[in-house]
Amino acid sequence: RVEAFRSLLWPGVYEWCYVMRATCAGTFIIPPAKAEEMYSPENFGRCGTEKVIIE
Repeated sequence: RVEAFRSLLWPGVYEWCYVMRATCAGTFIIPPAKAEEMYSPENFGRCGTEKVIIE
């Protein structure tokens, strides 16, 4: 689980990256991320599901 906070976010497209460490091989499904305003959760955005293969 990863959490990030911003005090102000203008409308638009944003990209946020982070590093993960693989601990075992396999095929994994990454659930979609969701971002929302703390006091106005009706304002939100989300991405799609991704598949990762670790060999």
